Amino acid sequence: MPTRWTRRRRREMVRDGVLVAFGMGVGAVGFAEAADVTDRKLPLRGGAAAVIADRPDLFGAGRVQVTWSVPTTEKLVALTFDDGPHPRWTPMVLDILDRHRVPATFFMVGEQAQRHADIIGHRRMSQHDVGNHTWTHRDLARTDPDEAYDELFRTHTTLTDLTGREPRFLRPPYGHLSGGALAAAARMRYDIVLWSQQMRERQFRGDPAGQARHVVDRAQPGTILLAHDVGSDDRLVALDGLPDMITGLRARGFQFVTVSALLKIQR
Repeated sequence: MPTRWTRRRRREMVRDGVLVAFGMGVGAVGFAEAADVTDRKLPLRGGAAAVIADRPDLFGAGRVQVTWSVPTTEKLVALTFDDGPHPRWTPMVLDILDRHRVPATFFMVGEQAQRHADIIGHRRMSQHDVGNHTWTHRDLARTDPDEAYDELFRTHTTLTDLTGREPRFLRPPYGHLSGGALAAAARMRYDIVLWSQQMRERQFRGDPAGQARHVVDRAQPGTILLAHDVGSDDRLVALDGLPDMITGLRARGFQFVTVSALLKIQR
């Protein structure tokens, strides 16, 4: 039961318009209380958090784990791709991953998946995780709980039909969260997966080898790495450097795993 101080402090957080995680830094996993904020549009700051819903009948699991990276001494890295699928980019990524025997996680936009269903069939995606990236790539921090739920549910159904597996993870577009988004994720019984390292396509425009070195030099055990398999041509520098990045990380002793495999080591 929250104390009077806790209730007062919670109201102060809501007035400030920010849901702040307790006692966590970037690259962590954990939980924070977030009751009574499901109708608010709040940005989320901190390293990791969970919403604890007051209505388990409405909000499902009532708790959402938000992960940036996994604390571990094992040299594991989870390679993730956002915003696809795309008929030009996604097959190129899958070909590289197949050639190097690298599993990855694809956070897909539902309407993109429906439009390009032929490239994400059961066999093609069998060694990879598939996650929910909303139906229209809508900013969930600007939606109410019902709108957020609709974005997630439509995508969930489509990805399940196309891949034969239910997605269990959400990556919100832009990494933006709110009370409504957390409530919708809890209702879907999703965990939320953000990232601790990302490709720097604009910084390394025209320099795939430099992009690869940047990732290899900075990777840490438990890293969740963000890339994209759709976008402007500038982003192709990351995909062009993908083989060198894979080789370089393996030379450092890293092993590639899916997000689900990475999260299992902390449970």
